[in-house]
Amino acid sequence: MAVKSQELVPGTLEMLVLRTLSLGRMHGYGIAQHIERTSADVIRVEKGSLYPALERLLRAGHVTAKWDISPTGRRARYYTITASG
Repeated sequence: MAVKSQELVPGTLEMLVLRTLSLGRMHGYGIAQHIERTSADVIRVEKGSLYPALERLLRAGHVTAKWDISPTGRRARYYTITASG
């Protein structure tokens, strides 16, 4: 049974995002894929939960974001963990 990201205990998604970003800079889709892959697809991260969580982390100063070009040639916003994150 897969758990949707909106069913997680508050703060869990943010913790998972920060743990993922501790590995290096990633865009939103990469973050979601990493969480799903490392949870053996038990946790499903939906865009409607991920991007608001990333915005909360940005406002709190736990991550930074910068637009760049992805390996597929598309423009993507890349997130990096900060020292406070």
